[in-house]
Amino acid sequence: MTNITNAQNKNDISGTYSLGSTSPEGGSHLIVLENGYYAIMYFGGMQTGKWELTKDTVYTFSPTIKENTFEFLGRHNKDLKDSTKIFFNGFENSETFIQLRTSKEEEYSMQQVFNTDANCFSFPYVHTFNSNANTISLMFDSYGEGRSPIITFKNPEGYNDFVATFIEVEPSEAQPFFASFKEDTLYFSDDNYSERSPFEEDDEEIEFIKNMIDKEMNRDTIYLNPFYNMFGGSDSEEEDQDIHEHHVFNEQKNAFIDAEYYVEGEEHIKSDESFHNMSIIYAYKSLKEFSKESIKFKIDENPIFQVNCD
Repeated sequence: MTNITNAQNKNDISGTYSLGSTSPEGGSHLIVLENGYYAIMYFGGMQTGKWELTKDTVYTFSPTIKENTFEFLGRHNKDLKDSTKIFFNGFENSETFIQLRTSKEEEYSMQQVFNTDANCFSFPYVHTFNSNANTISLMFDSYGEGRSPIITFKNPEGYNDFVATFIEVEPSEAQPFFASFKEDTLYFSDDNYSERSPFEEDDEEIEFIKNMIDKEMNRDTIYLNPFYNMFGGSDSEEEDQDIHEHHVFNEQKNAFIDAEYYVEGEEHIKSDESFHNMSIIYAYKSLKEFSKESIKFKIDENPIFQVNCD
């Protein structure tokens, strides 16, 4: 039993590792959790993924990469009636296209989201289409590598208010990395290594990281105020807060209301404080069903948004 315990301790790589940095903002840290997940914390962001022992003492760290290049979430909005509203998040980072369809028989006519050579972007970009949609098709141009397959999300719940996100993945972020673990030290190469710092009991920072990873890996709902600021986001005062702590679901508005602060109708009035006001929150559910097709299509070059500063 003692030998087994010692062997397990030898192979326990969970802990914190300093990755170092030449950045003036500070170095990055690798957090290896015992549940098979990891996070790299750096100034202004976090990369998450899974780790596994692949050979003897060699461990593979695989970043979390989305199944597709778009994420689509929706909700029911009674105010829209026969229209569809979409918030386009990150679509300015590439040449992107969209089509709302109500019938499988419709041909694919993909409309540009932004004009060619668009610049000087602001926030947010929201457009209301004068129709509903059974499916929403999306496509992007990867600049030099050609256009992507058409990604079509099904809308079985009949949502009409959406958040669409274009997920841009840098090639370096998609590649796994490897390290060997010997004598309580993780070796990335002969001259690049870091000694393990075990977690302390009841470490609040580690619990926070675990919760962040769990949210990232299993996210199917996001919470936004009417002006597209995320409730519980990493830069908000409600970071890691439970929506049920101060908010009660209002069925008529299909929203979570903080009765102490909410003022009737404020969701329709924009002010200097609107972006940070969290008294009314909408829940957007992920559309899980999608397909990828490489098929013929037409391009509607009349963009949804015309954005130019010059």
